[in-house]
Amino acid sequence: MAKARVDVQPQLKAPPHAYDFRRSRRLSSDQVRSLERIHEHYASLLSTYLTAYLRTHVTCELRDVSQTMFEDVVRQQPTRSIVATVSAEPLAGPVMLQLNADLAHGLIDRLLGGSGDVHVIDRAFTDIDVHVLERGIPIFIETLGEAWASVERLHTAIRLLEASPQFLRLVGQQDAVVHATVEVSFSHMTGELHVVLPYDAMKPIVPKLTSVALLTDPVDQHDGDEEGARLLQRTALGIEMEMTAVLGMAELTVSQFLDLEVGDVVLLDANAEQPTLVLVEGRPKFLGWARARQRRLCLEIDARIAEGGFGRAE
Repeated sequence: MAKARVDVQPQLKAPPHAYDFRRSRRLSSDQVRSLERIHEHYASLLSTYLTAYLRTHVTCELRDVSQTMFEDVVRQQPTRSIVATVSAEPLAGPVMLQLNADLAHGLIDRLLGGSGDVHVIDRAFTDIDVHVLERGIPIFIETLGEAWASVERLHTAIRLLEASPQFLRLVGQQDAVVHATVEVSFSHMTGELHVVLPYDAMKPIVPKLTSVALLTDPVDQHDGDEEGARLLQRTALGIEMEMTAVLGMAELTVSQFLDLEVGDVVLLDANAEQPTLVLVEGRPKFLGWARARQRRLCLEIDARIAEGGFGRAE
């Protein structure tokens, strides 16, 4: 009886590699995409509200959404920045908003009446800086709650605002977090806003972070849009704008200007039968007439200046 010889070759196994269980991804790729959509919506809303609040064009763009550990976030962030700890019920813990130095100084300059186009300021933030930013930070916080409306209504409120992020203990150093970066640009200034959401805080709403939940909940989305419209209206109605009526112009020498006294008459180049130009924030917007009513000077708006010509005021 013949015998056959069979050679069995050993199976090659992949070489072992180190695996850090602390860095395990706790959210699925679908849930991460949902977070990206939420924060893209957040950036869009923030662009609208900051433009109205700061009275200048603001562009916000989502740069990245990643899962990492809290110690990595702290290690990557500069020591000079503004950090807000925010409660966001029904989340099981606080979230963190961080404004880097460029964004914080730009906001401070704009809130104090400047252009916001500031150069690099190499100094620590003062208590006055933090106090000024307390006026603008609520826009970032309220908008974040609105951006989450399609998943869960977040009732946001600021808990702490400080300029020492290195001492912040939001969660444990090894705890998993979601880190979103939004780039904010206005007045030739570009800064970064960082949103940090601890995984343990998001546990109550993690099951809702699916594409289905975001796309099939029109009621919440509709309510969120109405709430956003009301917030935008309240913000816009409270904005103060400078209106100037140009009655006419005159050319004077420096000597003539210095010799002016109370009661002197300056001849203007305007015709009394022509309407007065009205500037809003230094830009021509209307035509009107200077009037006197009940012993008070007033201005009657007659026409709106449109691009390419004049149109009647509504």
